[in-house]
Amino acid sequence: MFTRTCRCVLVLCLVLAAPAAASNRYDPRLRFRTISTARFDIHFHQGEDALARRLAGIAEHVATELEPAMGTLQQRVSVILVDQTDLSNGWATPTPFNLIEIAAVPPHGDSNIGNTSDWLRIVFTHEYVHIRHLERAGGWIGRGRAIFGRLPFLHPNLFLPTSQIEGLAVFHESGQTREGRIPAGDFRLIVGQGAASGRFEPLDRAATVPVDWPSGSIPYAYGAFFTQFLADTYGAESLSRLADATASRAPFFGSAAYKKIYKKSLGELWAEFKADASARTVLTPSDARRLTHHGFHVSGPQIVDGGRLFYSVAGAHDFPALMELTPEGPATVTTRVLGSRVSPAGDDLVFDEVEFVRSVALLSDLYAVPRKGGERRALTREARAVDPDVSPDGRTIACAVQMTGRRILATLPYSSGGTVQAPLALIDEPSTEFSSPRWSPDGRLLVAERRRLGGPSEIVLIDMGSRTVRMLTASAHGRSVTPSWTPDGREILFASDRDGGAFSIYRIGLDGTALRKAGNLGNSAEAPVLSRDGSRLVFVGYTVEGSDLFDIPFAQVLWKAAATDIVPAPAPLIAAAGGPAVAYNPWGTLAPRFWFPVVEEDGDRLAFGAGTAGTDALGRHYYFTAASWSSRLRPDWNASYAYDRWRPTLFGDLSDSTDPWKQGTVRVRELNAGAVLPFRRIRQGHALFGGVHAATEEVACAACAPAIDTRVARRALRAGWQFNAARAYGYSISPEEGWRGSLSSEWTRKALGSDGNAASVIADVRGYLRAGPRHGALAGRVAFAAASGDPRVRRAFSAAGSDAQPGGVRFSFDAIGLLRGFDASDVSGRRAAVINADYRFPLRWIERGVGTWPLFLRSLHGALFADRGAAWDGTLRARDWRTSFGAELSADVVLGYWVPVSFTSGVAWRDDPSGATRGATAFVRLGRAF
Repeated sequence: MFTRTCRCVLVLCLVLAAPAAASNRYDPRLRFRTISTARFDIHFHQGEDALARRLAGIAEHVATELEPAMGTLQQRVSVILVDQTDLSNGWATPTPFNLIEIAAVPPHGDSNIGNTSDWLRIVFTHEYVHIRHLERAGGWIGRGRAIFGRLPFLHPNLFLPTSQIEGLAVFHESGQTREGRIPAGDFRLIVGQGAASGRFEPLDRAATVPVDWPSGSIPYAYGAFFTQFLADTYGAESLSRLADATASRAPFFGSAAYKKIYKKSLGELWAEFKADASARTVLTPSDARRLTHHGFHVSGPQIVDGGRLFYSVAGAHDFPALMELTPEGPATVTTRVLGSRVSPAGDDLVFDEVEFVRSVALLSDLYAVPRKGGERRALTREARAVDPDVSPDGRTIACAVQMTGRRILATLPYSSGGTVQAPLALIDEPSTEFSSPRWSPDGRLLVAERRRLGGPSEIVLIDMGSRTVRMLTASAHGRSVTPSWTPDGREILFASDRDGGAFSIYRIGLDGTALRKAGNLGNSAEAPVLSRDGSRLVFVGYTVEGSDLFDIPFAQVLWKAAATDIVPAPAPLIAAAGGPAVAYNPWGTLAPRFWFPVVEEDGDRLAFGAGTAGTDALGRHYYFTAASWSSRLRPDWNASYAYDRWRPTLFGDLSDSTDPWKQGTVRVRELNAGAVLPFRRIRQGHALFGGVHAATEEVACAACAPAIDTRVARRALRAGWQFNAARAYGYSISPEEGWRGSLSSEWTRKALGSDGNAASVIADVRGYLRAGPRHGALAGRVAFAAASGDPRVRRAFSAAGSDAQPGGVRFSFDAIGLLRGFDASDVSGRRAAVINADYRFPLRWIERGVGTWPLFLRSLHGALFADRGAAWDGTLRARDWRTSFGAELSADVVLGYWVPVSFTSGVAWRDDPSGATRGATAFVRLGRAF
């Protein structure tokens, strides 16, 4: 539930980006229908009927429960329930209309959002709080909304620091359900460990999302417990008054409202919060030894054979990977995206990871790789299989499989040279989530996690002969997760936070008695695994840098008796609701919900106008239109539209603009239409583009000598391809590995209505290689553009310019130009070529801001560069080449709490054989060079 809360001009960004990005939000095979209640429209697809009606009942119940604290809705809410990913998530936006999306996939219990017995209720509560919080507007802003509609800038709470937005939602998520993150010990440890270790996050870092650990958890954890502190200290009713106060202030100035509500500044309140958190936290000593120092996310330890230790890591320095801890240190076995379990199978390792399916869905499958590394092979395809464990005889894999509304246990045969197979259901219970199956040493039993809807977290035993399920232990509060066997098969080890703290390791006999808790493993211990001889316990522990592996001789673990929980009967579930289901209709949400004024310079005049934009709930239609008038009778206008229901994405745009030129005018009318077909995978992606282009340029100048009255028409077909396998990580200052490229071509023809025949081709290839200090990189680029044909319609290209070259399919004059220190017009012709080389190196990692100002300095980095470029019309000569070399200094910043921007200044020394441009010059740029 790492909420992608919409900020600022989301709809405008979607509209403008849709043709290029071809997002395809939902798998085209999903057929959506809608059921409605008094306040909500629930959009769902095939297979989700029962879930959708249960969500409809939850939505009305939560809205009624929250009404005293958060008021009534201003408009209806559209809620999308979609099951096309194995990642638990949700997001919400109040503009251009109230919209929530929920992934219908409950999280695993050991995740920091896994403390829930009803995922739909907790995720809906979180996202609905966002809607109620972010749609508010008071004072002059509220009056402005009556004029302009739901314009993003008239939603002031959208522009609050991230911790204030997410903190309120997490607070209510737990307040309404008595579950969620606030009562979860592992989540509380994020703040507690920071406070006890002298690394309590300051206000400026909590306002955005730093790369440094706790990274994306900072606004949720610090925001939630700060909100809880305010409620406990000053009363929960103060939170509603605060939300109203911030909703009446200009964007980015909401933090000043704390003084009005609490008579103390936000900084003073944050200091009180820090003191309170420090007083509450006591670190528990540990006798365990720390094995790794990755930080961030380490998971799924597995001891193989005589002691080889495998595990998974996901951090901010490298691509996620399956690792082995060797005597020489950590070594990568293979890259791995999400998933945490790993199991030995002969000379192989079996593991799970997610991958894009049909470029949209993120689904988990099983894979095998040799222990020594090498080529991996798929064991399942689109199976949604997770948590694999291979039987002791090496013949059968047990796993969990995500289904709509439940997660089942399944098995499939394993062979080292086998083909892709489909898992077969072993245990399938309605509205039940199974996880982490593990074979007993004799292969007769499985142990697994189980959580029934509304029920407690359980550790269960499955008899493989009779397929009966027996509950071994349950947690009245909290979770019981990651079970494993002792080598003799007589006991189960598992992790639980049932005592209200962070996860601790427990052991229990197969008869459900003799429950004991480990007492000397530190503040947090989970994912326990014993060596084959039972002498060594390895587990995942938490540090101020994140999670890492620890070990301890099993004989040195101090065990103390733990009481068996008395689990109360589950509370009755909220009744389903909703009227008859009807086919999804986009028109109800597609109408314009806001308009914005346009003021722009038009020569020596000002032009005034208006525009609007919109999309429907499922994002099938996007549109944008704007027009402006100056003293001329003819308006400038443009309109764009994209249709994103099927593959490929279809788009079109029209524009008509008139600009002053000398003593006359230049009028350009343009049409672009086409399709984009993306092929997206996690490690690489590419896209095909095809379209038509029509432009008419009219130049009129009666006062010129001689008078000018010309008209040029260009009608063309366009095609393009782009590929991206470059990699950048959290701490990267640039792509560090891999390459990306693009190829574009345009054919202008009289047969299409053009004034002449012409053609052009543009190629751009760039590569990246790690070099020097950590996150330093060598970057190289070669680009070429050429045009031929009738001079009236033939393209010209520049090889020069200091602006960023983002790459991709482009056809314009500046499509390839990058010769720093030269103006784009200095080096242009029918053909152009550019060679660029950079050495990029980090200078300082800062990640600090000033209070809640919407400016956060992430890092400083530098680059040494050499550029060489030429443009020519006839034969390329040596004196056509220009050269520049120099240095750059860049600052990576985050604006408005969420927009990353790179500001670059540089000095270039220029060599121009023509003598027109020589010597040193300075330049500035937004973004990386390439």
